[in-house]
Amino acid sequence: MLRLATLVISATLLVSPAPAVALANSSSTTYAQDNIDDLRLAAEAGDTSAAFGYGYALTFPDSGDPDYAIGRYWLVQAADAGLAEANHVLGLVYRDGIGTNAELDRARAFFELAWQGQNTSAGLDLADLLIYDYEGEAEGGLAIYRQLSTRNDVGAFAQLRLAEALMFGPEAIEDTNGALAAARSALAADSSLAGANYILGIGSMTGMEGEADPVAARAFWQAGANGGDSLCMAALAQAMLEGDGGEVDQIEALALLYTAAILGDLEAAESAASIEDQLEEAQLTEAEQRSAQYLERL
Repeated sequence: MLRLATLVISATLLVSPAPAVALANSSSTTYAQDNIDDLRLAAEAGDTSAAFGYGYALTFPDSGDPDYAIGRYWLVQAADAGLAEANHVLGLVYRDGIGTNAELDRARAFFELAWQGQNTSAGLDLADLLIYDYEGEAEGGLAIYRQLSTRNDVGAFAQLRLAEALMFGPEAIEDTNGALAAARSALAADSSLAGANYILGIGSMTGMEGEADPVAARAFWQAGANGGDSLCMAALAQAMLEGDGGEVDQIEALALLYTAAILGDLEAAESAASIEDQLEEAQLTEAEQRSAQYLERL
C-alpha cells in the first residue's frame, strides 16, 4: 500500500480535483464568486437569480468556509420564487446532507419541483432516488430516463443511466437485454461515455446474448479504461490476471488497478496490494510508469 499511497500523492498533479457538488448537465448559468457583495445586495433587493447565486456561493464557496445556514436561506428564497435550479441544489443539499441532516423525502420533494420546472439534472437525480431508494417506485425512475433519452442534449447520458439501472438496479426491473441495448445506444450517441463499455464487456464475458466472448469483453473494457472508467480498468485487470480473452499480463493488470485506485476505486486498491508481493521491483516500477501514462491521457 505504500507504493499506492505514493502514486496517489503524485497523481494529484495530473488529475483535477472533483467539485464539491456535481451539477452535471445543469443550467449553463454560472455565478462569479468574486463579486459576492454585489450578489448579496442584488439578492436583498429581490433579484431571484442573485439570491440563487449568493446562496450557492455561501454553500459552495470557491475559497474560505461555507455558511450553510445563510446559504440555504437564500437558496430557499430563490426556490420559493420558482427558480428550478435552486430547487435542484436544495435537493442535492438534503440528499447528501450538505450542512444539514440528509433527508431523502425532502430531497425528493425539491427534485420533483425542479423537474416540474424543466431542470434536466433534477430529473436524473429524481430518477436515481426512485430507482435506488424508494421500493416499488423504480418504474417511475425508468420513465424519466426514457423521456430524457429522446433529447439531443442529455439523451446519451440518460441512456447510460437507463442501462445501469436495468443491469444493476432492483431485481424487479432487471432486463439485461434492455441494458445492453441502452448501453449500445449511449455509446453510439456519445463515444466519451466510457461506462457503457463496462456493461457491454459484462455482456460479452458472460454470454448474455449468446456465447461468451472474452476477447470482445477485453476490447470493450480496454476502450472504457482508455476513457477513464475505473470499473472497466478493474474488470480488464481481472481478465488479464486470469488470462480470459488473452494472455496473462500482471504488470498491465497492476497498472490498471493502480489507476483505478487513484480514481477512487477502493476495491481496486485492495486488489493491487494483494498482487504487489508477487512481482519484482522492476515490474512494480513499470506498472507505476504505465499507470502514470494512463493518467496523463485522461
